[in-house]
Amino acid sequence: MMAEKPLIEDYEIELEDPACLPGAPVYAAKAHIHNDVSEVMPYLNAVFERARYGTDNRYIIWKEGHRAYALRPHELAVSMIWERQQAHEFVQKAIARINEIWERRDEITPDYTPKTKPKVLDILKLLPKTNCGECGLQSCMAFAAELVEGNRFAEDCPPLAEDKEALARLEELGV
Repeated sequence: MMAEKPLIEDYEIELEDPACLPGAPVYAAKAHIHNDVSEVMPYLNAVFERARYGTDNRYIIWKEGHRAYALRPHELAVSMIWERQQAHEFVQKAIARINEIWERRDEITPDYTPKTKPKVLDILKLLPKTNCGECGLQSCMAFAAELVEGNRFAEDCPPLAEDKEALARLEELGV
């Protein structure tokens, strides 16, 4: 019997400087995936604890340690990369994990249950509320809204990145 072809094998990696801190020692990596990988998302939702999953198979967001991952139909984003050369390593590890879960899908009951988004105001209560703009947005309210949508990660706010207690409480909310 031939081994099944991996779900994700053809992709291109792009490394980004954070828009809010040009030249900062933190990067984000994006793997542009050539095929649509939406069908793996309910399996990831079943395996990853506290993942945020959109019922329309448009995204799933999960964390491993301080690093956050966001999978969309044709893209995998990885945040909190401290060294440029690590980008390929973290993307490859995430893709290997996704492929491994996909290979075991017959053993996993897919979970189509959406994880509810936290409320913007609940997130705002935990932010510094300085409207400093260090994240690249005009206000903490705008940043909170981006967190809810999965377009930003808590660590994208430099003042918040220093507040371990607030980060832990945000993680409890699923951010």
